[in-house]
Amino acid sequence: MKLQTILSAAALAALASTGALAQGGDPAKGQALFATCAACHGANAEGMEALNAPKLSGQEDWYIIRQLQNFKSGVRGTNPRDTYGMQMAPMAQILPDDQAMADVAAYIKTLPQQ
Repeated sequence: MKLQTILSAAALAALASTGALAQGGDPAKGQALFATCAACHGANAEGMEALNAPKLSGQEDWYIIRQLQNFKSGVRGTNPRDTYGMQMAPMAQILPDDQAMADVAAYIKTLPQQ
């Protein structure tokens, strides 16, 4: 539990340093950006087991932003053994900046949990 608290604090600090949390997200802009995501993650971010696309509704916005940043920067999705990560990495490139990631996360936050 202690490790989880430390990791959560580190993730929040990293997001705060990028400005993604400070800027806040615009759900309306995020809805338009999420259209591409919905193809795999579902219209309500409920996930699709057949595509191994996880459920995003109910996730914390900082977690969604961090994972998008990881895919975009190559921290995730570059290992050839990570087939699903390799599918997600180019999708994260569609989002131009941290603000767009915050917008998508803000939109996902408005969706009902399935």
